[in-house]
Amino acid sequence: MRDDIIGGGMKSMDKPRGLLSKILVIGIILLLIGISCVPTNGAYATTSTTLDDNGSLSGYVNDIFGNPIEGALVRVYFHDSYEEDYSDSSGFYHVTNIRICWCMKNTTCSKEGYKTEWVLLSIAENTTYDFALTFDNPPPNRPIIYGPAHGKVGMDYDFTFVIDDFEQRDFYYFIEWGDGTFEEWIGPYPAGLEVTVNHTWYEKGCYLIRCKAKDLWDHETEWSEYMFWIDRSRTSYIDVFHWFLEQFPLLEVLLRIMRLLR
Repeated sequence: MRDDIIGGGMKSMDKPRGLLSKILVIGIILLLIGISCVPTNGAYATTSTTLDDNGSLSGYVNDIFGNPIEGALVRVYFHDSYEEDYSDSSGFYHVTNIRICWCMKNTTCSKEGYKTEWVLLSIAENTTYDFALTFDNPPPNRPIIYGPAHGKVGMDYDFTFVIDDFEQRDFYYFIEWGDGTFEEWIGPYPAGLEVTVNHTWYEKGCYLIRCKAKDLWDHETEWSEYMFWIDRSRTSYIDVFHWFLEQFPLLEVLLRIMRLLR
């Protein structure tokens, strides 16, 4: 019976100890919660580190020759929204406030006169990407042909080819002389430059000179045509007189006036 009394006393002593343990554990938990909070303007905010959910995209916009393009629009689309920026004089752009997520961002780069480029990018805090834009030019104007109207067998004659193009592109020329021979894509020559090429015919007849051009992106022009006559093999006084008038057109005008005054 004494043992029962002692056992009952021990059990009654264990109850306060268990209660104290529970209070101690709760106190430690409350202490940790209190440490994890700091006052901010009268409120409390957790000091746990949070990741910035905004990223950025930067880089350069150049043409295919490496020249910087100013004023190109770079736009990043995400979640029915977008952020954008324009390239500066060095071609540099910097798009900010891009939401970081697992999806790929449709990114475009555009400028008038160039083909729009687009790419899918995974945006992080500091993502970089360079764009290389290609020209989106209309086909160039057809070349203009200058030269004599007729000539002699076995003599060299110069013909001039030129393109007046507002884009100031470089061009190659393809020339057909009408006798089965040709000049195949000579150049490149800048727009506006008069290119002189000579040729010799060895038989009498009428020859159709044709010329077309293409730019560095293989945009070809339409054909230009020029008629050229090869006649007598010997030079006559009439031929010399016609050549003289061609060199001095004002003299021809004076001769016409003198005829009218007769």
